[in-house]
Amino acid sequence: MNRFWQHLLGIEPPSPGAPPPDDVRLDLASLPQGASAVWLALAAVAVAWLVWKLTNWGRKDLTGPQRATLAALRLLTLAALAAMLLEPVLVLVRREETPSRLAVILDDSESMRFSDPYTDAAKAAAIAGKLGVEAKDGKSAVDRLRESPRLALAQKALGTNLEALAKGRELRIYDLDSAAKPGGGDAARSRKLDDVQPKRPVSPIGDALAGVLSSLRGQPVAGIVIATDGRSNAGEDPARVVEAAARQRIPIYAVAAGADEGPRNVRLAELQVDPVVFARDPTTVAVVVDSRGLRDAEANVVLERRVNEGAWEPVGTQRVALGEDGVLTRATFRVTPAVIGQYEYRAKVEDAGPELTEDDNQATATSRVVRRQIRVLMVAGGPSPEMQFLRNALMRDQQVEFAGWLQHADPGFRQPGDRPITRLPANDEELGRYDALLLVDPDVRSMGPQWPEMILNFVGRDGGGLIFVAGELFSQQLFEAADSKTPGGDWTKILPIVRDAGLFRTDAEVRLSSQNTYTLDLTPEGRGDPVFEFNPDPIRNRAMLTSLPGMYWSFPVTRARPGAVVLSRHGDPRMSNQHGRHVLLASQLYGPGRTVFIGFDSTYRWRYLGEDFFDGFWARLVDRVGRNKALGGRFPFLVGLDKGVYRVGDRVHASVRYNDPAALAEASELVAELEGAGQPPEPIRFEKSPDDPALATAEFPATQAGAYSLRVAPASAPDLAAGTARVSTTAFRVEPPRREIDEPALNRPLLADLARLSGGRVFELSDVDQLDAAIPTREVARTIEERDELWDAPLLYGLVVAGLTAEWILRKRFRLV
Repeated sequence: MNRFWQHLLGIEPPSPGAPPPDDVRLDLASLPQGASAVWLALAAVAVAWLVWKLTNWGRKDLTGPQRATLAALRLLTLAALAAMLLEPVLVLVRREETPSRLAVILDDSESMRFSDPYTDAAKAAAIAGKLGVEAKDGKSAVDRLRESPRLALAQKALGTNLEALAKGRELRIYDLDSAAKPGGGDAARSRKLDDVQPKRPVSPIGDALAGVLSSLRGQPVAGIVIATDGRSNAGEDPARVVEAAARQRIPIYAVAAGADEGPRNVRLAELQVDPVVFARDPTTVAVVVDSRGLRDAEANVVLERRVNEGAWEPVGTQRVALGEDGVLTRATFRVTPAVIGQYEYRAKVEDAGPELTEDDNQATATSRVVRRQIRVLMVAGGPSPEMQFLRNALMRDQQVEFAGWLQHADPGFRQPGDRPITRLPANDEELGRYDALLLVDPDVRSMGPQWPEMILNFVGRDGGGLIFVAGELFSQQLFEAADSKTPGGDWTKILPIVRDAGLFRTDAEVRLSSQNTYTLDLTPEGRGDPVFEFNPDPIRNRAMLTSLPGMYWSFPVTRARPGAVVLSRHGDPRMSNQHGRHVLLASQLYGPGRTVFIGFDSTYRWRYLGEDFFDGFWARLVDRVGRNKALGGRFPFLVGLDKGVYRVGDRVHASVRYNDPAALAEASELVAELEGAGQPPEPIRFEKSPDDPALATAEFPATQAGAYSLRVAPASAPDLAAGTARVSTTAFRVEPPRREIDEPALNRPLLADLARLSGGRVFELSDVDQLDAAIPTREVARTIEERDELWDAPLLYGLVVAGLTAEWILRKRFRLV
């Protein structure tokens, strides 16, 4: 169309370089249709007839041509007006092909940094071949495949097919964040696959799909490709979003990034060894294994050790069954170190199959083996036979470093001991140099006012052992003078017995104690206790216990303290009260320490059967009470948790395992409490395991994130909140849920739903080369129409004006006006 006609029709000239239209047509926007069009045609005929008749109704002297000219001018004017009313539109049609939009969404959540085991070796080799993973640095292609993160494999699979996918399509590459945000498509045009890194703590797959659908609304879309493991754990439900995609007829093609079995890994969480042990003393080494994705699988736990920088030597191998994700598995080894020095232990987990990494399959720990020697301080109120024989026995014992203090001795008296002392310890630090404190009928009042509190700290805080041997000189006044109002004044509360104030013996009891001998009545706990083991043969040992010489005097007490274990009671049934026969020998745990009460002072009489009876009994008893302190003040039990990290909603499984056989009876019950930041302590109840007498367990929920402390002590300990005795404290944390870490397995059902409901398909990493052929849409034919309205065209206005003007001139000429 030339410039002249464009001007007449009021059409803007096309921009320079614009292609010519493929088609031109004229549309009448207000032209009636159907019956209305028929009536319009009849109306036009009627108007033409009326115009002709009106022309003939005028002057009769006009010629026929004159009348026809006037009628034609009137009809031309009416026709121009009618054309304006019909709203003519000039339509310029152009046809062109435009690339369709193909959105590629890469899941950049934390779970995409995991690698998968690909346990099927043949399938793994096929995938490695399809993805072009090659052997390198001594590792096979399959090994490198198993080490590759999910996202890296997805990027590799898509990258090799990116050129084919881009033919006839405009690629837009999104991560989850840019896909969910408005305006994310601008950066998606220039983003590269390798720009996306796994960093997001959650996977809002639904939000990402909804955001892409919104940004592409009104545009030609070939489909949406999403490479993900399907772990949607935040934002909108993808099942709802896929309904919108189905309504818009946009297929979703899911690339399954991961293996069905999910990430597998076994980790050696902890190697537990006692930091200090005695030479030739059996000890337990525990290997704690954590696993993920290996339920019902098995692995070998190998333990090695080396002594004093020597060569590594095997200790043992155990085959363990791995449990649920995050549940710890323990393998224990019983070892007996024979050489004094530094022991290094190395544990390894082997033969667990393909896993994420083997870098965390090994752990080391050290232990110091020391000479078995207990440092004992004995304080005696007087030179009783029990004290003198006991002094000699301890000085002969090579496993004891002995120091004695005889109260009320003459000036210049040389105190007995391997290292004689010139005065009693005056503070906690000096008393803390010993492992066991042996009080033989002591005169505590003359020891100094600080001593009651020193004794409490020595046992309850430092883990020391206390043996109290009652006597006839000072024991009575000791219990009567106990003062609970001064710090440490009532220190007798740490003893395993209770002696009520005002307790006295009847005349009959006095006569019995001075005229007749009695024997020990061992309780079932006492008969099975190693301190009374004089012969390894149970039958011969029972006979020896029965033949022990009788004794005369005893110190009466009211009852055993709750939580204490009674080893022996009075052999005479007449020496009893409402609580039963008098307690003569009892022990209990107090914090990390141990206390023993002996209500008679005649064990020296056992020497009549042989020195080994007396010496052996005291050697075993001193070793028991002093062992914990000599080994660093540790508790006679280990507190363990079933997981390394807890999430809100998990259940915490706690266990207490006794590593000291003597503590099994003494700590028959435990008290425990759970303490969290800003929360009041919550009591926790431990129950003895029916299958393992050395094990007690408790279970409680992790309801709130934060730091927690599990405080455990024997039931004989005072109130945990009082702080007068040290308790075993195990700290752990409860973290908010992190489903990216806690649920890393491939969610294939979700991917299948996305593809099925939208008309798409699920692709494996090895099948991504078929993705281009599966997407039918490439260029989209588009018809572009440019519409120019002509009702206000100069041509129509000119016809109206020209027709009216010409008619007016002719009417003047014909003298019609």
